[in-house]
Amino acid sequence: MLRERQYVMRRAALAVDIALGVVAFFLAHWIRQAILSPLLAPRWIVAVPDWKGYAWLLGAVPPLAALTMHLHRCYDDLQPRRRRWGSAALAAAVAEAAALAFLAAALFDPEGRISRTQTALLALTYYPLLEARQAAFLWLERRRQAEPGGRGIVVIAGGGAPLRSMLECMRQSECWGFELAGVLLESDDDAQWLNSGDPILGSMADALGVLRSRPVDAFLLAPSQTALPELASLMRGCEEIGAPTYFSLETFGHEIARPSLEWFDTIPLAAYSPVREFGPALLLKLLVDRLASAALLVALSPVLAASALAIRFNSRRGEPILFSQIRLGRNGKPFRMWKFRTMRVGAEMQLSELLERNEADGPVFKMRDDPRVTAVGRVLRRWSLDELPQLWNTLKGEMSLVGPRPPLPAEAARYEPWQRRRLSMRPGITGLAQVSGRSDLSFEEWMKLDLRYIDNWSLWLDARILCRTIWAILSGRGAR
Repeated sequence: MLRERQYVMRRAALAVDIALGVVAFFLAHWIRQAILSPLLAPRWIVAVPDWKGYAWLLGAVPPLAALTMHLHRCYDDLQPRRRRWGSAALAAAVAEAAALAFLAAALFDPEGRISRTQTALLALTYYPLLEARQAAFLWLERRRQAEPGGRGIVVIAGGGAPLRSMLECMRQSECWGFELAGVLLESDDDAQWLNSGDPILGSMADALGVLRSRPVDAFLLAPSQTALPELASLMRGCEEIGAPTYFSLETFGHEIARPSLEWFDTIPLAAYSPVREFGPALLLKLLVDRLASAALLVALSPVLAASALAIRFNSRRGEPILFSQIRLGRNGKPFRMWKFRTMRVGAEMQLSELLERNEADGPVFKMRDDPRVTAVGRVLRRWSLDELPQLWNTLKGEMSLVGPRPPLPAEAARYEPWQRRRLSMRPGITGLAQVSGRSDLSFEEWMKLDLRYIDNWSLWLDARILCRTIWAILSGRGAR
């Protein structure tokens, strides 16, 4: 019941948005043909072809916009209290869909037969139509709630901090049409969380009697941990009388992990994930990693070949071009990471002799003028060319373009408990720490930046880090 209305509205909004994309297409074509062409002539005399010449936009932009709106969570929360946030998300989603269409035109139509003007006009006409749809849906929702029986009846039972959180959420979500019929308290002390108008229906022991005596659309349980022993019989009673019951995972507390419901065959599990659960955004990240790494391996093949030749000419007979090392990937799984060899053969055996000259804190080793680095290796490191073979690791799915750098097993063994969470995401060739100072950062700053990336990950953040990576390489900031 709690998500039933949202489910219907999201599907309806998606269908209407795609239909509005078709309307925006023909409206954009009319604007270009009837308004822009006469205004621009005769200085820019451009013959406007029939709309069928742009028909590909009908099959590209509306679905792309629906995808980007889903990634921006435009369909997750249609509540009036987030109207300003929703408008910004809509604008960003339409802009990204148009940018993808421009990119497709640039890649597949370099001669310019696909009109960029038509694509831009489509985006400019699509956005106000989406805003109008959102306003109409909000108006219809308010009308529905004003009708008799239009609001869902909710009873909340619990105590302590979980009850307080549930009541706060209830008050903020009033626009979804929930009506608080009353509260069942664990103890008299829990009355401090109530507003003056919140009715008290009794104690937790009275729950089944209350549910039998009145219509209730949803029974929300937000108990403290001290009430857990009594909940088994209450849950069985709710199941017996058919009361829709929802249990708050706030009872167990969580600051970082994102709780969700998962299924292990037929067994329901409450999952606590330290990173965003797999969904369309992470799937798109995975696809971009695979496609981009394959494209970069082809595009940078001259650079790869030149680097390999430089290492070969600077090496003795039989010395390898590539250097491999066991690193830890997602969730601590070991994999073999590849780099161009920038040190003398056997450099790892000499590490113990240089430990006293380590310039980094924590379990990592950093040295500005490492005597083990070859002349060619210094050039490769200066421009980060030694990392390019990791595109192969990315193509295999062991790494990502962006993410925390993969540690050595010996380094990870010395992590503090809070630092191990950086292993919860697929490692990357570059990351937030690498564009924020690289080797100039302290170990703790490095770890905190990696965790900030994990907690705030988005496709947009990845794009920003990739752009900043180019600048970090060109500037040589923190390179060793």
